[in-house]
Amino acid sequence: MLNELSHPVVLTASVASAAAHSPKIPGRPALAYSQDAAQRKKRQGSVGGLVACAFGSYFIQRAFNIVARTSKKLPRHRGKFLKSTEGKIEGQQVVLPEPVLSKPSSRAVVWFRSGDLRSRDHDGLNVAATAQDGFLCCYIFESQELARLSSRRIALLQTAVDDLKRQLERHGMSLHLLFSEDAAKSIHHFCREMNVTDIYVHEDPMDLRVKTLQRLGSMCRSGGARLHTWRAPLRVAVGSLCQCETHDDYISVVQTLETTAPTASLSHLRTLASSEMPQIPSAWKRELPTLDELQELLLGSSSRDQWLFRQKQTYVRGLGADTATEEEAFRLLELYVKEGAEAVAQDLWGFPGDVLPHSKEEWAFRRIALGPDGYKGLRPGEVFSRAFAEELLWLGTISMRRVAQELKRSQSEDCQAALEALEAHEWHRLLALQDLQKVEPDDGEPGVSRLGYFRWRGYLCRYIAPVEEDENDLRPPVLAVHGFAASCMQFTGLATALQVGRENPVPVYALDLIGFGHAEKPPLSITQYVWEQCVKDFLLGVVGRPAVLMGNSIGGYMAQSAAAFLGPGLCRGIVLLNSAGPLLSMEDYQKLLQSSGGTVLERMRKGYGEEAQLPQYAPPPQWLVDFGAWLLLSGLQPNIEGILKRLYPSNPTPVADLALEIFRDSKDPFASNVIGCFSRLGPNRPTNELLQEYAKSDSRDGRAHLLICQGMADLLGGGPENQPKRLQGFISAVPELQASGVPIEGCGHCPHDEAPSKVADAVLKWLDEEVLQ
Repeated sequence: MLNELSHPVVLTASVASAAAHSPKIPGRPALAYSQDAAQRKKRQGSVGGLVACAFGSYFIQRAFNIVARTSKKLPRHRGKFLKSTEGKIEGQQVVLPEPVLSKPSSRAVVWFRSGDLRSRDHDGLNVAATAQDGFLCCYIFESQELARLSSRRIALLQTAVDDLKRQLERHGMSLHLLFSEDAAKSIHHFCREMNVTDIYVHEDPMDLRVKTLQRLGSMCRSGGARLHTWRAPLRVAVGSLCQCETHDDYISVVQTLETTAPTASLSHLRTLASSEMPQIPSAWKRELPTLDELQELLLGSSSRDQWLFRQKQTYVRGLGADTATEEEAFRLLELYVKEGAEAVAQDLWGFPGDVLPHSKEEWAFRRIALGPDGYKGLRPGEVFSRAFAEELLWLGTISMRRVAQELKRSQSEDCQAALEALEAHEWHRLLALQDLQKVEPDDGEPGVSRLGYFRWRGYLCRYIAPVEEDENDLRPPVLAVHGFAASCMQFTGLATALQVGRENPVPVYALDLIGFGHAEKPPLSITQYVWEQCVKDFLLGVVGRPAVLMGNSIGGYMAQSAAAFLGPGLCRGIVLLNSAGPLLSMEDYQKLLQSSGGTVLERMRKGYGEEAQLPQYAPPPQWLVDFGAWLLLSGLQPNIEGILKRLYPSNPTPVADLALEIFRDSKDPFASNVIGCFSRLGPNRPTNELLQEYAKSDSRDGRAHLLICQGMADLLGGGPENQPKRLQGFISAVPELQASGVPIEGCGHCPHDEAPSKVADAVLKWLDEEVLQ
C-alpha cells in the first residue's frame, strides 16, 4: 500500500466521468421542513446549533463577540412533542410504516447487491422463497460500481460475494453471477428468459443503486416481471419519513418503539430452492471471478477510463475490518459485546504505536490512541463505527437489526454507545431516502444540478452534480467544498451562474463533508485529515476525472490539503473563497521551518510527540469537551439568522434558507461531535506548506494554478481591515504558483453564495486565461 507519509506521489490523469441519477434541484430548493414564515420565525430561536462559517478557535471567539453585540433575542423553540406509537405528532403523520412485501405470483428472482450480501435477516429472500415455481439468486458485478472502487475494496466486495455464495450453497441454493455494464438490462433479460414473474431487490439511497432501480422499474412497467423493492429498517413501524422536520421529531416517535427482531434463518428454504428451472443462460456463471479476471473485464468495458483514473491513488483503508465475511462480522460483534470496544480495537489495530501509519489520517487516529487513555480516549462508539461501517452499511454482510439485537444483550457503556451510533445510521438512511423522494418545484424551470448520495466508507454523504455533462469537454469540472456548518447546497447558486447563459459552461460538483449537511455524523474522532480523505475519494470515485478544487473557509483549507497530495495532474487548479488555514509571510515561514526542524509532514513521518517536534496529544476530559460543544451550539443558536446576515453584508437573500439548513443539520445525532473534535485535530499544516507541495508536484502533470476570490467585507479572518493583507498573503505565499487574486468588494465570508455571478465571472476568466492555456 502507498504510504503518503513516507513516499512522494506521482500521479497522471486520464479523463472519465461517473454518471448517476437523482432528483433535479433548480437553485436551492425549499427544504421539506420549510412551512411558512411564521414557522420559520419560531424555529430560529430553537436550542440546538448554529455554527457560522469559520475555522478553529478564532472562529469561536469571533462568533461569541458577534452574539454579545446582538440585542435582538428571538423566542426559544418549544422543542416538546407528543409521544405516539402510531408515528404521529400533534395530528401530523411523521413517519410511515414499512410496506408489507408482496408475495410472488409464480417464480421469483432475488437480486443481491452490495448492501444485502447476507442470507440471514433478508426479507427479500424469505418472501421469494414462497414462490410456487421456485426462485433464483443472482449477483451482478456492475462495471460502474467496480470502477469507483480501489483494488482493496474490490477484494472486500469479492470476499463478501463469495461468502454469500457459500452460505446459500449450504442451504441447497446457487448464486448465479454475471459481469455487466448495464445491470438493469441484464437482470431484466435474465428474468424474461427464465419466465420470472417477480424480482426482489434491496433499496439503498446510494446514487448508482437509485439509477439502476429506476431503469429496471421502467423496463418492468413496459412488460415483464413485477419489481419489488425492500428495506430492512430497524423498526417496521418506521419505514420512511413523512412530515418529519428534524431528528427531534423522529425521536419523539421512535423512542416508544422497540427495534424489530431479525427474521428467521434459512433452514426452511432447502426444498423450495430445488424446484425445476429452465436452463440458465450461458453468460451467467456459478464460479466466482478472480480479482485479475474482474480487472480484465473492467479494462475491456466502457468504465475503463474511470477505473484507471481511480487507481491513480491507492485507497486508504480507513481503519475498518480486514475482511468481509458473515463469520468475521459475528466474531467481532461477539467480542465487542462480551469484552468491549478496547478488545475489538486491539484485535483489529494492535497497539497504536506498533504500526507504521499509511496516511496522515491514520497518523492522527493513532496519535489520539497513544494519548493518556489509549483506545478508551476515542469517541464513545468510535471503535464500533470504524469496525463495522463497511460490512454493516456498505456491504450488508450483517443486518442492523441483528446487530441491535446482539448489542442489547449487554448494558455496558460501549454497547449503549454502539446502539446510539446504529440509531444515527438509521436516521440518516431514512433522511437520504426522503431527500431523494422530494418532487421538483411547480415552476417547471429546468435545474442545472441533481442531488445524489454516495457512500464514503459506508457512511452516506449527500452531493450535487451537473444534470448533464459532456465527457469530451476539455474544461475541467469544479469540485466545491463548503465551510464549517454549511453544506453542498450553498453552491447551487454558483453552479447556476457557471452554467446558465454561458457560452462555455462549467459543471459543478459539491459534497457534504462527513459530519455536516445531510451527510452522516458518525461518532468518530474527525480531524482535518478525515475531511481531506473524503474530498480525495469523492473526486476519484464520483467526479471521475481531473477537476478544479474550490473551497470556502475550512473547505478552502481542505481543497489545499487535497490538492497538495493529488498534484496538478488530478487537481487542475485551486479556487479559494475566504479560505481558512494558517498563512505566514515567506520570511516567517522560513524561520518556522528552521526552528521546528522541517515541514509538518516531514515531522509526522518521524513519529509522534517530542521525537517529531510535534505536541503530544493531551486532551481535556471528554465531559468537558462535550459540555463545551453543547454550550457553543446553544450560545449561537438564539440569533442564527442575525449572525449570518452579518456574514452576508451585501446580499442577505440566501440567509433565510441557510439558517434553516444549519438549524436542521445541527439537530442531527452527534452534530456537536464535530465541534468537540476541535480538541482532537492533528497539527495544522500551514497554507504555505500545502501550496508549496502542490506547486512542486511532478512537472509532467502540468503547471499548478491558484485563484483567490476574497470577500473584502468579511468579519472573520481579522475583519474587513485585514482582508487586503490576507488576499496578498495568499498571492505571494508561493511565487511559482503565479496566483491570481480577485477582491469581491462588499461581500462577506461566503462570496460564492452572496455574489455568485461575480465569483463565476472571475472563475471563467481564470480558466480561459490560465488553466486552459
